[in-house]
Amino acid sequence: MKSRTSILREFEQIASLPEGEIVSRLPRDSLPIGYFCPYVPEELLHAAGALPFRLMGNTVRLTHGQTHLPPNCCHLVKASLESLLRGELHSLKGVVFSHTCDAMQGLSDIWAFQRCLPLHFDFMMPTNLATDRARPYLKAEIERLKTFLEEEIREIPADRLRASIHLFNEIREKIRTLYRLRRKSPHSLSGTALAQLIRAGYVMDRRLYLERLTDLLREYPEEEEPGVEAVPLYLTGNMVHHPAHFTMIEEAGASIVHDHLCGGGRFLRLMTREDLEPVDALTERYLSSFLCPTKHSGAEAHRETLLHEVEETGAKGVVFLFYKYCESHYFDYPDLKKALEARGIPTLLLEVDDPATSHGQMKTRIQAFVEMLSQL
Repeated sequence: MKSRTSILREFEQIASLPEGEIVSRLPRDSLPIGYFCPYVPEELLHAAGALPFRLMGNTVRLTHGQTHLPPNCCHLVKASLESLLRGELHSLKGVVFSHTCDAMQGLSDIWAFQRCLPLHFDFMMPTNLATDRARPYLKAEIERLKTFLEEEIREIPADRLRASIHLFNEIREKIRTLYRLRRKSPHSLSGTALAQLIRAGYVMDRRLYLERLTDLLREYPEEEEPGVEAVPLYLTGNMVHHPAHFTMIEEAGASIVHDHLCGGGRFLRLMTREDLEPVDALTERYLSSFLCPTKHSGAEAHRETLLHEVEETGAKGVVFLFYKYCESHYFDYPDLKKALEARGIPTLLLEVDDPATSHGQMKTRIQAFVEMLSQL
């Protein structure tokens, strides 16, 4: 069993590496398949014998991607294409795109045109999840992805898919426990360490990742660790965890009691029933949980989900952390801001181009917001 310190150091080292370097270090038989979004069922990739490898956008200077993309695309799209064109992702076996925003659909077309990777698949999630036709359509898409993986990699029998679903459920349960423990004792695990832990989990062998999470929880402090009382914040947005943002928030005197980021809180909502047929269970989970505004599940779905979680966690304020140019989230933002402030919950909008830059102004705004909340 590894120590808490060594586990956190391992997560930090993995999270700090560029995606291309992580891929190049993987065992030759790992079959890494890239994906971008929680709407891609990782369990199917894993059951096929592949390593689900989430692409989260390196910090790179754009030199190639600008010739293929307009400037008003988010950093994730631009940086990922840049990495592909530089040859940094050519060790991937393939990539699975999900039908979400216009920019990501356009990226899929450009990516396929480059013919850099052996496998390419577009997973066509229905946009309106509240219609009677959504269920059969989504189930057919999951089955289509399953057939594609079976033809290209290996057969996926039901028992193997069940085992993968169980593995990912265990991982989500461990992370959910970490979230719960951090809420009670914010100083026991820093937000920066949590962000590194989340990022590392999307590119590691998942069985090894589960072992590390299990060992980490065994050594988790039973009593609250002392520290200065922090202002509880709720973080939401379209980004995967980035250590820099968590560091700035904590240095300002706040703690993130929960999040609804694309790689954190939304991942926890993908718990999958194990008493159903596997494909039915994967279909059910996407229809029963509202993940992001690229999909529609009723006019109140996102607002009610957000209000419930904010009030349940006791957050005093909400920080919206958005990639620039993300139309889907910006369309939703005015209604969410209005609903929160009607409940007396202040909000702060932070727009991010490249997560590794523009920290000075962002840090000042976070400090001012936290100071304001501390006086309420």
